[in-house]
Amino acid sequence: MKGDIAKIGVADIVKALCLIGKSGRLKIKAEGTEGAIYLKSGNVIYAEEDELRGEDALYSLALKSSGSFQYEPVMTLVDRNIHIGSETLFIGLSSQVDRYHYLLSRSPGFDDRLLAKDPGDMEKYDEKTRQILRLVSKPLSLRDVLRRSPYDRLRTLEIISKFYLNRTIKVVGKSSVLVKEEVEEANPSSLEANLKVVSIGEVVQILVLIHRNGHLTAVWDDREGDVYIEQGNITYAAVEQLEGLGAVYRLLTWKDGYCQFFADLSPEKRNIQKNIESIFVEGIDILAKFNKFMDEFPSLNAYVDVISVTGQETISGKEAKILKIVNENETLNDVIKHSPYSDVETLELAAKLYSQRMIGLSKGVRGQKEVDYDKEAEDLLKDLL
Repeated sequence: MKGDIAKIGVADIVKALCLIGKSGRLKIKAEGTEGAIYLKSGNVIYAEEDELRGEDALYSLALKSSGSFQYEPVMTLVDRNIHIGSETLFIGLSSQVDRYHYLLSRSPGFDDRLLAKDPGDMEKYDEKTRQILRLVSKPLSLRDVLRRSPYDRLRTLEIISKFYLNRTIKVVGKSSVLVKEEVEEANPSSLEANLKVVSIGEVVQILVLIHRNGHLTAVWDDREGDVYIEQGNITYAAVEQLEGLGAVYRLLTWKDGYCQFFADLSPEKRNIQKNIESIFVEGIDILAKFNKFMDEFPSLNAYVDVISVTGQETISGKEAKILKIVNENETLNDVIKHSPYSDVETLELAAKLYSQRMIGLSKGVRGQKEVDYDKEAEDLLKDLL
Protein backbone atom coordinates (compact mmCIF):
# COMPACT_ATOMS: atom_id res chain seq x y z
CA MET A 1 0.00 0.00 0.00
CA LYS A 2 1.35 3.42 -0.91
CA GLY A 3 0.14 6.97 -0.73
CA ASP A 4 0.79 10.68 -1.12
CA ILE A 5 1.83 12.44 2.09
CA ALA A 6 0.39 15.72 0.82
CA LYS A 7 -3.03 14.04 0.77
CA ILE A 8 -2.70 11.57 3.65
CA GLY A 9 -0.29 12.61 6.38
CA VAL A 10 2.20 10.29 8.04
CA ALA A 11 0.54 10.72 11.45
CA ASP A 12 -2.85 9.74 10.00
CA ILE A 13 -1.63 6.59 8.27
CA VAL A 14 0.40 5.49 11.32
CA LYS A 15 -2.61 5.93 13.59
CA ALA A 16 -4.91 4.04 11.21
CA LEU A 17 -2.48 1.12 10.80
CA CYS A 18 -2.15 0.89 14.58
CA LEU A 19 -5.90 0.97 15.16
CA ILE A 20 -6.49 -1.96 12.79
CA GLY A 21 -3.68 -3.91 14.47
CA LYS A 22 -1.22 -4.13 11.59
CA SER A 23 2.40 -5.24 11.73
CA GLY A 24 5.00 -4.24 9.18
CA ARG A 25 7.17 -1.43 7.88
CA LEU A 26 6.10 2.01 6.71
CA LYS A 27 8.77 3.45 4.41
CA ILE A 28 8.76 7.20 3.91
CA LYS A 29 10.47 9.30 1.24
CA ALA A 30 9.90 12.97 1.84
CA GLU A 31 11.61 16.28 1.26
CA GLY A 32 15.02 14.83 0.48
CA THR A 33 15.10 12.33 3.33
CA GLU A 34 14.15 8.71 3.87
CA GLY A 35 12.82 7.06 6.97
CA ALA A 36 11.00 4.03 8.27
CA ILE A 37 8.48 3.25 10.98
CA TYR A 38 8.00 -0.31 12.22
CA LEU A 39 4.76 -1.57 13.73
CA LYS A 40 3.99 -4.75 15.62
CA SER A 41 0.43 -5.81 16.42
CA GLY A 42 -0.83 -2.25 16.31
CA ASN A 43 2.06 -0.63 18.20
CA VAL A 44 4.87 1.56 16.89
CA ILE A 45 8.11 -0.07 18.02
CA TYR A 46 10.82 1.64 15.97
CA ALA A 47 11.44 4.74 13.87
CA GLU A 48 14.41 6.15 12.01
CA GLU A 49 15.13 9.09 9.74
CA ASP A 50 18.71 9.82 8.72
CA GLU A 51 20.57 10.16 12.05
CA LEU A 52 17.39 10.47 14.10
CA ARG A 53 16.02 7.48 16.02
CA GLY A 54 13.03 6.70 18.20
CA GLU A 55 10.42 9.31 19.05
CA ASP A 56 12.53 12.12 17.55
CA ALA A 57 12.50 10.34 14.19
CA LEU A 58 8.79 9.55 14.44
CA TYR A 59 7.83 13.14 15.20
CA SER A 60 10.09 14.43 12.44
CA LEU A 61 8.51 12.08 9.89
CA ALA A 62 5.02 13.01 11.08
CA LEU A 63 5.66 16.65 10.17
CA LYS A 64 6.51 16.00 6.52
CA SER A 65 4.15 17.81 4.18
CA SER A 66 5.11 16.25 0.84
CA GLY A 67 6.51 12.97 -0.39
CA SER A 68 5.29 9.39 -0.36
CA PHE A 69 4.80 6.46 1.99
CA GLN A 70 4.69 2.72 1.35
CA TYR A 71 3.43 0.09 3.76
CA GLU A 72 4.72 -3.49 3.56
CA PRO A 73 3.62 -6.30 5.90
CA VAL A 74 7.20 -7.42 6.48
CA MET A 75 8.92 -7.62 9.82
CA THR A 76 12.64 -7.12 10.16
CA LEU A 77 14.35 -7.64 13.48
CA VAL A 78 14.97 -4.20 14.94
CA ASP A 79 16.10 -3.00 18.34
CA ARG A 80 12.97 -1.42 19.75
CA ASN A 81 13.48 2.29 20.33
CA ILE A 82 9.89 3.39 21.02
CA HIS A 83 8.39 2.06 24.24
CA ILE A 84 5.38 4.27 24.94
CA GLY A 85 1.86 2.97 24.36
CA SER A 86 -0.19 3.80 21.30
CA GLU A 87 -2.64 6.08 23.11
CA THR A 88 0.12 8.24 24.57
CA LEU A 89 1.91 8.20 21.23
CA PHE A 90 -1.19 9.38 19.35
CA ILE A 91 -1.63 12.27 21.79
CA GLY A 92 1.98 13.28 21.25
CA LEU A 93 1.67 13.01 17.47
CA SER A 94 -1.53 15.05 17.39
CA SER A 95 0.01 17.72 19.60
CA GLN A 96 3.11 17.98 17.42
CA VAL A 97 1.15 18.09 14.16
CA ASP A 98 -1.34 20.66 15.47
CA ARG A 99 1.47 22.89 16.75
CA TYR A 100 3.32 22.56 13.45
CA HIS A 101 0.30 23.60 11.38
CA TYR A 102 -0.38 26.51 13.72
CA LEU A 103 3.19 27.76 13.23
CA LEU A 104 2.90 27.28 9.47
CA SER A 105 -0.10 29.60 9.48
CA ARG A 106 2.10 32.28 11.08
CA SER A 107 5.09 31.72 8.79
CA PRO A 108 6.00 32.42 5.15
CA GLY A 109 5.19 29.86 2.45
CA PHE A 110 7.50 26.91 1.81
CA ASP A 111 8.79 28.44 -1.43
CA ASP A 112 9.16 31.99 -0.11
CA ARG A 113 12.80 33.11 -0.08
CA LEU A 114 13.69 34.51 3.31
CA LEU A 115 16.32 37.01 4.34
CA ALA A 116 17.20 38.12 7.85
CA LYS A 117 17.81 41.78 8.56
CA ASP A 118 20.74 42.66 10.74
CA PRO A 119 19.63 41.18 14.08
CA GLY A 120 22.12 43.27 16.02
CA ASP A 121 23.91 41.67 18.93
CA MET A 122 23.82 37.92 18.17
CA GLU A 123 25.07 37.09 21.65
CA LYS A 124 21.66 37.84 23.11
CA TYR A 125 20.24 34.79 21.32
CA ASP A 126 20.76 31.16 22.21
CA GLU A 127 22.84 28.94 19.93
CA LYS A 128 19.84 27.45 18.12
CA THR A 129 18.48 30.88 17.24
CA ARG A 130 21.89 32.06 16.05
CA GLN A 131 22.20 29.00 13.81
CA ILE A 132 18.85 29.71 12.13
CA LEU A 133 19.62 33.40 11.68
CA ARG A 134 22.92 32.48 10.04
CA LEU A 135 21.04 30.21 7.63
CA VAL A 136 18.88 33.09 6.43
CA SER A 137 21.69 35.65 6.31
CA LYS A 138 21.45 34.99 2.55
CA PRO A 139 18.18 34.42 0.68
CA LEU A 140 16.93 30.88 1.29
CA SER A 141 13.48 29.32 0.95
CA LEU A 142 11.64 28.17 4.04
CA ARG A 143 11.70 24.64 2.62
CA ASP A 144 15.50 24.76 2.43
CA VAL A 145 15.80 26.28 5.89
CA LEU A 146 13.77 23.40 7.35
CA ARG A 147 15.89 20.91 5.43
CA ARG A 148 19.27 22.40 6.37
CA SER A 149 18.49 23.24 9.96
CA PRO A 150 20.41 21.11 12.48
CA TYR A 151 17.30 21.13 14.67
CA ASP A 152 13.91 19.48 14.39
CA ARG A 153 11.29 21.07 12.15
CA LEU A 154 9.10 22.23 15.01
CA ARG A 155 11.85 24.11 16.82
CA THR A 156 13.11 25.59 13.55
CA LEU A 157 9.65 26.77 12.58
CA GLU A 158 9.08 28.32 16.01
CA ILE A 159 12.19 30.45 15.51
CA ILE A 160 11.27 31.38 11.93
CA SER A 161 7.68 32.35 12.81
CA LYS A 162 8.85 34.45 15.76
CA PHE A 163 11.29 36.48 13.67
CA TYR A 164 8.89 36.68 10.73
CA LEU A 165 6.22 38.22 12.94
CA ASN A 166 8.62 40.79 14.43
CA ARG A 167 9.95 41.45 10.90
CA THR A 168 13.51 40.43 11.61
CA ILE A 169 13.01 37.97 8.74
CA LYS A 170 11.30 39.12 5.54
CA VAL A 171 10.23 37.55 2.25
CA VAL A 172 12.34 38.66 -0.70
CA GLY A 173 10.91 36.51 -3.49
CA LYS A 174 9.97 33.01 -4.55
CA SER A 175 12.26 30.01 -4.91
CA SER A 176 12.76 28.87 -8.51
CA VAL A 177 14.01 25.43 -7.46
CA LEU A 178 11.41 22.73 -6.98
CA VAL A 179 12.06 19.67 -4.89
CA LYS A 180 11.97 16.30 -6.63
CA GLU A 181 8.59 15.32 -5.20
CA GLU A 182 7.00 18.39 -6.80
CA VAL A 183 8.35 17.97 -10.32
CA GLU A 184 7.41 14.32 -10.65
CA GLU A 185 4.26 13.62 -12.59
CA ALA A 186 1.31 14.15 -10.31
CA ASN A 187 -0.66 11.08 -9.29
CA PRO A 188 -4.30 12.01 -8.74
CA SER A 189 -4.89 9.14 -6.31
CA SER A 190 -4.29 9.60 -2.60
CA LEU A 191 -3.84 5.92 -1.79
CA GLU A 192 -3.17 2.71 -3.72
CA ALA A 193 -3.11 -0.86 -2.46
CA ASN A 194 -2.47 -4.39 -3.65
CA LEU A 195 -5.35 -6.40 -2.20
CA LYS A 196 -3.04 -9.35 -1.57
CA VAL A 197 -1.17 -7.12 0.90
CA VAL A 198 -4.00 -5.09 2.42
CA SER A 199 -7.61 -6.23 2.07
CA ILE A 200 -10.21 -3.87 0.71
CA GLY A 201 -11.96 -4.04 4.07
CA GLU A 202 -8.80 -2.75 5.74
CA VAL A 203 -8.45 0.01 3.14
CA VAL A 204 -12.02 1.16 3.87
CA GLN A 205 -11.31 1.06 7.62
CA ILE A 206 -8.21 3.20 7.12
CA LEU A 207 -10.11 5.78 5.07
CA VAL A 208 -12.90 5.94 7.65
CA LEU A 209 -10.46 6.27 10.55
CA ILE A 210 -8.59 9.17 8.92
CA HIS A 211 -11.87 10.86 7.94
CA ARG A 212 -11.39 10.86 4.17
CA ASN A 213 -14.27 11.27 1.72
CA GLY A 214 -13.97 10.11 -1.85
CA HIS A 215 -14.09 7.38 -4.47
CA LEU A 216 -12.43 3.97 -4.02
CA THR A 217 -12.00 1.94 -7.21
CA ALA A 218 -11.07 -1.75 -7.24
CA VAL A 219 -10.01 -4.03 -10.10
CA TRP A 220 -9.48 -7.79 -10.11
CA ASP A 221 -8.75 -9.23 -13.55
CA ASP A 222 -11.70 -8.00 -15.62
CA ARG A 223 -13.90 -7.31 -12.59
CA GLU A 224 -14.35 -3.71 -11.46
CA GLY A 225 -15.88 -2.21 -8.36
CA ASP A 226 -16.66 1.26 -7.03
CA VAL A 227 -17.19 2.46 -3.48
CA TYR A 228 -17.89 5.99 -2.27
CA ILE A 229 -17.19 7.02 1.31
CA GLU A 230 -18.81 10.09 2.85
CA GLN A 231 -18.64 11.26 6.46
CA GLY A 232 -17.32 7.93 7.70
CA ASN A 233 -19.88 5.76 5.90
CA ILE A 234 -20.13 3.87 2.62
CA THR A 235 -22.89 5.59 0.65
CA TYR A 236 -22.56 3.89 -2.74
CA ALA A 237 -21.16 0.61 -4.05
CA ALA A 238 -21.31 -1.30 -7.32
CA VAL A 239 -19.56 -4.42 -8.64
CA GLU A 240 -20.48 -5.87 -12.01
CA GLN A 241 -24.29 -6.02 -11.99
CA LEU A 242 -24.54 -5.84 -8.20
CA GLU A 243 -25.26 -2.56 -6.44
CA GLY A 244 -25.66 -1.51 -2.83
CA LEU A 245 -24.84 -3.77 0.11
CA GLY A 246 -24.49 -6.83 -2.09
CA ALA A 247 -21.66 -5.09 -3.93
CA VAL A 248 -19.92 -4.18 -0.66
CA TYR A 249 -20.06 -7.76 0.57
CA ARG A 250 -18.77 -9.07 -2.76
CA LEU A 251 -15.82 -6.69 -2.57
CA LEU A 252 -15.03 -7.80 0.97
CA THR A 253 -14.46 -11.34 -0.32
CA TRP A 254 -11.86 -10.27 -2.89
CA LYS A 255 -8.43 -11.64 -2.02
CA ASP A 256 -6.63 -10.27 -5.05
CA GLY A 257 -6.63 -7.19 -7.23
CA TYR A 258 -5.72 -3.54 -6.86
CA CYS A 259 -7.49 -0.47 -5.54
CA GLN A 260 -7.06 3.30 -5.72
CA PHE A 261 -8.63 6.08 -3.68
CA PHE A 262 -9.46 9.50 -5.11
CA ALA A 263 -10.25 12.09 -2.46
CA ASP A 264 -13.15 14.53 -2.34
CA LEU A 265 -15.33 12.94 -5.03
CA SER A 266 -19.04 12.33 -4.48
CA PRO A 267 -21.39 9.79 -6.09
CA GLU A 268 -24.15 10.84 -8.46
CA LYS A 269 -26.54 8.74 -6.40
CA ARG A 270 -26.51 6.87 -3.09
CA ASN A 271 -27.64 3.28 -2.65
CA ILE A 272 -26.52 2.46 0.92
CA GLN A 273 -28.00 3.81 4.14
CA LYS A 274 -26.61 1.31 6.65
CA ASN A 275 -23.86 2.62 8.96
CA ILE A 276 -20.30 1.38 8.63
CA GLU A 277 -20.30 -0.49 11.96
CA SER A 278 -23.26 -2.65 10.91
CA ILE A 279 -21.71 -3.28 7.51
CA PHE A 280 -18.48 -4.56 9.04
CA VAL A 281 -20.30 -6.74 11.59
CA GLU A 282 -22.28 -8.38 8.80
CA GLY A 283 -19.17 -8.46 6.63
CA ILE A 284 -17.28 -10.58 9.18
CA ASP A 285 -20.12 -13.12 9.17
CA ILE A 286 -20.24 -13.14 5.37
CA LEU A 287 -16.48 -13.71 5.11
CA ALA A 288 -16.75 -16.67 7.49
CA LYS A 289 -19.50 -18.21 5.34
CA PHE A 290 -17.56 -17.44 2.16
CA ASN A 291 -14.49 -19.27 3.45
CA LYS A 292 -16.66 -22.18 4.63
CA PHE A 293 -18.23 -22.70 1.20
CA MET A 294 -14.86 -22.24 -0.50
CA ASP A 295 -13.70 -25.36 1.37
CA GLU A 296 -15.77 -27.31 -1.18
CA PHE A 297 -13.64 -26.05 -4.06
CA PRO A 298 -9.87 -25.91 -4.63
CA SER A 299 -9.90 -22.35 -5.96
CA LEU A 300 -12.08 -19.64 -7.46
CA ASN A 301 -10.24 -20.43 -10.69
CA ALA A 302 -11.34 -24.08 -10.57
CA TYR A 303 -13.11 -25.23 -13.74
CA VAL A 304 -16.69 -26.36 -13.09
CA ASP A 305 -19.19 -28.00 -15.40
CA VAL A 306 -22.67 -29.49 -15.40
CA ILE A 307 -22.31 -33.26 -15.08
CA SER A 308 -25.95 -34.27 -14.57
CA VAL A 309 -29.42 -32.81 -15.00
CA THR A 310 -31.16 -35.62 -13.16
CA GLY A 311 -33.43 -34.12 -10.54
CA GLN A 312 -33.40 -30.71 -12.18
CA GLU A 313 -37.17 -30.47 -11.77
CA THR A 314 -36.80 -30.53 -7.96
CA ILE A 315 -34.26 -27.73 -7.55
CA SER A 316 -35.14 -24.14 -6.69
CA GLY A 317 -35.29 -21.29 -9.17
CA LYS A 318 -32.04 -19.85 -7.85
CA GLU A 319 -30.29 -23.22 -8.14
CA ALA A 320 -31.58 -23.55 -11.70
CA LYS A 321 -30.19 -20.10 -12.47
CA ILE A 322 -26.74 -21.06 -11.14
CA LEU A 323 -26.87 -24.36 -13.06
CA LYS A 324 -27.51 -22.40 -16.25
CA ILE A 325 -24.64 -19.99 -15.48
CA VAL A 326 -22.29 -22.93 -14.82
CA ASN A 327 -23.24 -24.40 -18.18
CA GLU A 328 -22.44 -21.10 -19.91
CA ASN A 329 -19.11 -20.40 -18.19
CA GLU A 330 -15.83 -22.09 -17.32
CA THR A 331 -14.58 -21.34 -13.83
CA LEU A 332 -16.17 -20.81 -10.44
CA ASN A 333 -14.96 -17.21 -10.61
CA ASP A 334 -16.80 -16.77 -13.91
CA VAL A 335 -19.95 -18.15 -12.30
CA ILE A 336 -19.68 -15.67 -9.42
CA LYS A 337 -18.96 -12.83 -11.82
CA HIS A 338 -22.10 -13.50 -13.87
CA SER A 339 -24.32 -14.41 -10.94
CA PRO A 340 -27.05 -11.94 -9.97
CA TYR A 341 -26.59 -13.03 -6.35
CA SER A 342 -23.94 -12.23 -3.77
CA ASP A 343 -20.70 -14.19 -3.73
CA VAL A 344 -21.71 -16.10 -0.61
CA GLU A 345 -25.17 -17.00 -1.87
CA THR A 346 -23.71 -18.05 -5.23
CA LEU A 347 -21.12 -20.26 -3.52
CA GLU A 348 -23.78 -21.75 -1.25
CA LEU A 349 -25.95 -22.61 -4.26
CA ALA A 350 -22.95 -23.99 -6.17
CA ALA A 351 -21.88 -26.08 -3.16
CA LYS A 352 -25.39 -27.53 -2.90
CA LEU A 353 -25.41 -28.43 -6.61
CA TYR A 354 -21.94 -29.92 -6.18
CA SER A 355 -23.08 -32.08 -3.25
CA GLN A 356 -26.05 -33.26 -5.37
CA ARG A 357 -23.55 -34.19 -8.11
CA MET A 358 -25.24 -31.90 -10.62
CA ILE A 359 -22.04 -29.93 -11.14
CA GLY A 360 -18.46 -31.06 -10.75
CA LEU A 361 -14.85 -30.06 -11.23
CA SER A 362 -13.73 -30.63 -14.78
CA LYS A 363 -10.13 -29.88 -15.76
CA GLY A 364 -8.19 -28.47 -12.87
CA VAL A 365 -7.47 -24.83 -12.19
CA ARG A 366 -7.11 -21.98 -14.67
CA GLY A 367 -3.53 -20.79 -14.86
CA GLN A 368 -2.06 -24.16 -13.91
CA LYS A 369 -0.43 -26.40 -16.47
CA GLU A 370 -2.67 -29.33 -17.30
CA VAL A 371 -1.20 -32.76 -16.66
CA ASP A 372 -1.42 -35.47 -19.32
CA TYR A 373 -1.68 -38.47 -17.01
CA ASP A 374 -1.58 -41.02 -19.87
CA LYS A 375 1.72 -39.57 -21.08
CA GLU A 376 3.04 -39.44 -17.50
CA ALA A 377 2.22 -43.14 -17.04
CA GLU A 378 3.79 -44.03 -20.39
CA ASP A 379 7.02 -42.17 -19.51
CA LEU A 380 7.12 -43.83 -16.09
CA LEU A 381 6.71 -47.28 -17.68
CA LYS A 382 9.59 -46.56 -20.08
CA ASP A 383 11.81 -45.59 -17.16
CA LEU A 384 10.96 -48.81 -15.33
CA LEU A 385 11.72 -50.93 -18.39
